[in-house]
Amino acid sequence: MTDPSRRLADCPLVIFIAYTLPADAGERGYAPWLERVDNPFFNSRPGVRHYANWRLGRVLSGTAPGWDWFDFEGLASAEDLESVWFDPALDDFRAEWIRLWGYGPRDARTASVLANSYVLRPAAPAGQVAAAERAVFVAGCGEAPAGGAIFQVTGVLPKHFAAPAGTPRPDDWCRPVADGNPLGFDWLGLVADIDAVPAAATVVAEAVRVAAPDRAVQKGESA
Repeated sequence: MTDPSRRLADCPLVIFIAYTLPADAGERGYAPWLERVDNPFFNSRPGVRHYANWRLGRVLSGTAPGWDWFDFEGLASAEDLESVWFDPALDDFRAEWIRLWGYGPRDARTASVLANSYVLRPAAPAGQVAAAERAVFVAGCGEAPAGGAIFQVTGVLPKHFAAPAGTPRPDDWCRPVADGNPLGFDWLGLVADIDAVPAAATVVAEAVRVAAPDRAVQKGESA
């Protein structure tokens, strides 16, 4: 049985990473690489409780957000944020990810979104997503609704690993969303199916989990 402490909805703080890929990433084997290399490495790092890779599918309502891949990096504790975000081994891995895969198309709006990652806190009470391999991505503005694995966006993390080598760490490495939120959503998350979509959701899309901790064991269990 899967250790429940590895589930996304049991993480007290989560880093949300949205991105695009070049058109040829699929034929170059991106999804198998996530399962074989990326996911096991992130899940092995101190302070990381749950790291999973997802891909957006068909948008069911609202406007497509301008990115179609996203990762949830759940932390063991809120105090682990700085050490995980600036983990030297993860920085080297992220830089190699950029070299191997690069970013896909972006415009002025999405460039700002993708230049950052985002800090999330679980809405209370935290819920679970029963269909682990497939779920429904939901996002909106205002206070996060309860149900599913839904999170309030609380902070903005500029992607320091994409900056030129030698760039000093800024004092404001984690910025409150009150100072500006390029993501454009106040909350986001996953629910089990279309019947569980909160009424407040402004974007609803199908989502497929590509890689996650102990994926073979977790198949069919809670996310």
